[in-house]
Amino acid sequence: MECVMDISSLITTGSLYNEYQPLWNTETEAIFAYEALLRTEPSINPLLVFKHGREEGLLYELDTASILNSIREYPLYYWEEYLLFVNIFPSTIIHPMFPEFIEGLVKKFPMLKGRVVFEINEDSFEDKYWDKKEFVNGILLLKNTGLLIALDDLPLTPISLSKIRKIKPHFTKLDRSCSENLSKSKEKQKNIEAFLADSTEDSVVVLEGIEKKEDLIAACRLGIPAVQGYYISKPHRL
Repeated sequence: MECVMDISSLITTGSLYNEYQPLWNTETEAIFAYEALLRTEPSINPLLVFKHGREEGLLYELDTASILNSIREYPLYYWEEYLLFVNIFPSTIIHPMFPEFIEGLVKKFPMLKGRVVFEINEDSFEDKYWDKKEFVNGILLLKNTGLLIALDDLPLTPISLSKIRKIKPHFTKLDRSCSENLSKSKEKQKNIEAFLADSTEDSVVVLEGIEKKEDLIAACRLGIPAVQGYYISKPHRL
């Protein structure tokens, strides 16, 4: 049975907060960024929160509130050393108020330029927005403002490569289907090698879902630039 929630109340009563999960550079063997992940008090599955936000017609308000909160809660002294990845829905990017939101965000937090990465959510409900002119214009707005782009949760498919070539993201995040038992799967290793060969050098590939030491070793051996997952660190408050 699903819980009953009031999205407006979650946004306005300070019930939203963030945990942060690090991203790890395989060459320097050091954290280079953190991804902000929405949490609620009391605890509710974030997928359910966003589902209800969409059903109540408040997904834009919830998404932008989450982005703003993730920036506010990020420690000030982290900005010089670590990038911040924040999730965003395509429907937020095409919203008519989005340009005004970004203008106000950068004006209030000028340190965001070159330091915050907008990670585009791959929710299947949002597929219809990717080909819209407003979406392409929103991506250009972010880039022209000095903000960075990441594509999230990509499987190794021709569609993923097509999105990468179209969007030209600064970061490409491969989903956990690519990393699970990577050390034991020769097929996955070959597919990742082929993907890396086809990928543009302008986009840093991040392999998500690293939960075992042997899979981290395999990722490093394949030359994957960056990884993320429970083996590196679980999400936590900073």
